[in-house]
Amino acid sequence: MSRAVQSNRAWRRALVFTMIATLCVCACAPVVPVRSKPGGAARWAFGLAHERATLWSTDARAARVRGTGVGSEGWLPDRGGAWTITYWSPNKESALNVVVDSDGDVSTQEVADTSVRDLALPEGWTDSPRIWAATRAQQEGDPVSTLDAELSGAAEPKRYPNQVVWRIRFFTRDGQSETHVVRSTGEWLTRY
Repeated sequence: MSRAVQSNRAWRRALVFTMIATLCVCACAPVVPVRSKPGGAARWAFGLAHERATLWSTDARAARVRGTGVGSEGWLPDRGGAWTITYWSPNKESALNVVVDSDGDVSTQEVADTSVRDLALPEGWTDSPRIWAATRAQQEGDPVSTLDAELSGAAEPKRYPNQVVWRIRFFTRDGQSETHVVRSTGEWLTRY
């Protein structure tokens, strides 16, 4: 057999081996959904909302973050869903809801919500994707989406009074729901 034929066969074997190895690596890699728009997490919405809140009152204080239509991984989908951040001010009788939708459009509405007065979110609260990830090992069902979520000191008044926690209610594939509670720092607490 000529040296050129042997070299060609060795080259083909190396190519086949490389292709098989590449396929194995790709098959084992986790599938992560791609969001075609920038942003979508709670902290992203908080950043957009804060500017509007300080225009309303220079001493505006964030008291609550609520998510509706959030995906099962803590991000808003490309279409639909919103984060609502509620602020209060010592100089205002009303509160301010700042709504940020999946496109990053921001709207505000003053509300007569005195339940948020004197509540405050800690500076370093953990963003929604990490909080949702903290629930994965504890989930009984397979979550399809998030029915609703709240971060505040009043999210779980019976189980965790006066503690700032995330309460996330997932809709599961079997048509049920399950609720998870996670500290604002990312420590999973309970499921019910």
